[in-house]
Amino acid sequence: MQALLYVRTVYAFANETIVKYAYANALQSTLQYGVQISLVQGLGLGFIYGIAICSCALQLWVGRILIIHHKANGGQIFVAIFAIILSGL
Repeated sequence: MQALLYVRTVYAFANETIVKYAYANALQSTLQYGVQISLVQGLGLGFIYGIAICSCALQLWVGRILIIHHKANGGQIFVAIFAIILSGL
């Protein structure tokens, strides 16, 4: 009688490997989707950081010209750069 009650448990342990491979195969499409989403997020974040770096470079270039023509000093350029950066947050 007891052997008949535990047949289901023994059957579950015997098929554990088959179920494990079926589950792994089912996850492959989800894995591909996750990789694609990560790629898009990484490219988007890289693009945004690239724009921010180019913006800082442009600000420093214009600041250099203003300093050369004595229209501003280094402190004013520094404050202006940080004001623009913080206003974007």
